[in-house]
Amino acid sequence: MGNLATSFCRRRQVRVLMLGLDAAGKTTILYKHVLGKVITTIPTIGFNVETCKVLNAEMTVWDVGTRGKMRPLWRHYYQNTQAIVFVVDSTDRDRIDEAKQILHELLTEDELTMIPIAVALNKRDLENCMSKEELENKLDLRSIQQQRACEVFLTTAYPSTEVQSEITRLMEWVAEYPADREEGSVPKQKTDRFSSYFWQPLMKMKNMMFE
Repeated sequence: MGNLATSFCRRRQVRVLMLGLDAAGKTTILYKHVLGKVITTIPTIGFNVETCKVLNAEMTVWDVGTRGKMRPLWRHYYQNTQAIVFVVDSTDRDRIDEAKQILHELLTEDELTMIPIAVALNKRDLENCMSKEELENKLDLRSIQQQRACEVFLTTAYPSTEVQSEITRLMEWVAEYPADREEGSVPKQKTDRFSSYFWQPLMKMKNMMFE
């Protein structure tokens, strides 16, 4: 009976990768969900990692820096990723094409084949943000939705009676739709929960600092 109870209580482990352009608000919405409040953030150099319980899953969320030479390091976080959260600044018209390019290039990676993706259209509290329909068109999300599970969420770290935030809904969707990594899919490699995610990018960053 003890083993049976343990199996029922055990939470599924879901590994989530949070990406997007710099200043899109990735770190802010991550900690808004984890801590329930807005904290002062600085541009992420390296990564932030947090574990939180959502529904019946224990999610480990990797918020990876995107500035400068950080983007080539993203691939070190792909292994065993089960879902992607891609955060877009809804107000940044000048870089929306860049966001689209990065998003679509990301989804061509072999290790991310058929991984479900949640697109967070962020900063919805600002008056100059683009509409959901405009952003869906500019990002060409329809083509992604024809190929894999892809859901769009309107998010802000500053919700109000006029502007609602779907951060919780986003996290629940991610918890419910992890990518199938069982037999017949991309095989898991037996690695420590954090080691390959931590040491490989860290060594790369160290090498780049002395180039």
